[in-house]
Amino acid sequence: MGQVKYEDKLIPKTFQVADSIERSEKMDVKEREISEKALKHIFIGSQLDGVKFGVGAGAILIQFMHYTNQQPEDLWINIETRWTVFPPGVKDYPNSEGELEELTEEEEYHLLFLLRRDKVVDVQMGELAPHLHIVFQSGQTMFVNGHHEMYECWQAGDGAWYTGEEWLVVAGPGDSITTWSPEDF
Repeated sequence: MGQVKYEDKLIPKTFQVADSIERSEKMDVKEREISEKALKHIFIGSQLDGVKFGVGAGAILIQFMHYTNQQPEDLWINIETRWTVFPPGVKDYPNSEGELEELTEEEEYHLLFLLRRDKVVDVQMGELAPHLHIVFQSGQTMFVNGHHEMYECWQAGDGAWYTGEEWLVVAGPGDSITTWSPEDF
């Protein structure tokens, strides 16, 4: 993929700077906090465990697993937008999928292969849109675009199916984010 220079920093070539981004809505701060808390709770400590071909064309389902007694054990992220992996030290991330180079399936699988069995040490959400930042023990960050005016960008949850058994977080249209979690969370 290579690197390019942006504001005196080397960044992955997949990141392309947009001139301006307009938002019709802003992500609800309270929903962002709830979603980020839920994602941290279920994903930190898990390891990238596998991949399934997504539910539709252009989608990919990434599986995570807790190899400890931590629950929930089986986790997944269904991605229906552009995403990439950034090396350690990157601080500025894209604002929309238009700022990310479209990867081929082979490039996506290669990135996942490089992250195989890597442990999740942090999960963060974007400030203005529900971009997903999954930070791994290796220092690399998986960035998943969360901004689209008309479509869901990603869903994350637990269990073997796409609906989540107890946990489900959805990055919806117009920078919305929705979380379903156990009542005692």
